[in-house]
Amino acid sequence: MYDFIFGKLYPLISDIALLTFFADLIVIIPISFFRKAKNLSGTIISYTSYIFGLQLWLSGLFLTLQIWGIWAVIIGLFLMGIGVVPIAVIATLFHGMWWELAQLLLSIVLVFGSRILGVHLLEKSKQINIKYEIIEK
Repeated sequence: MYDFIFGKLYPLISDIALLTFFADLIVIIPISFFRKAKNLSGTIISYTSYIFGLQLWLSGLFLTLQIWGIWAVIIGLFLMGIGVVPIAVIATLFHGMWWELAQLLLSIVLVFGSRILGVHLLEKSKQINIKYEIIEK
């Protein structure tokens, strides 16, 4: 199971997250500048944040397991399932694994940043639709 998750599944999810990031950056964010595309781009960016979140969670699980072992993973899973990420951040900090720490922190920013951007674009889309309804009446 360990070999499947971290040998096959995690690299696949990481590749998908990387491709999704570039698709968001190159295609989705630029089309969000058009009024009619704000709703679509906001929805897509909101959904892609879950791909980034899965990649972050698997990274946290993997690093926690590698650095502090199964008991830290069990404790992290009992903390609403997401505790493996903060535990991985603390573990990489205490072990001086700066590259892994930076990757985790950037992934956290990416997850929440894309969710905030997606919601912002969806809110702007609603405001634009309300303005058009007022103008049409």
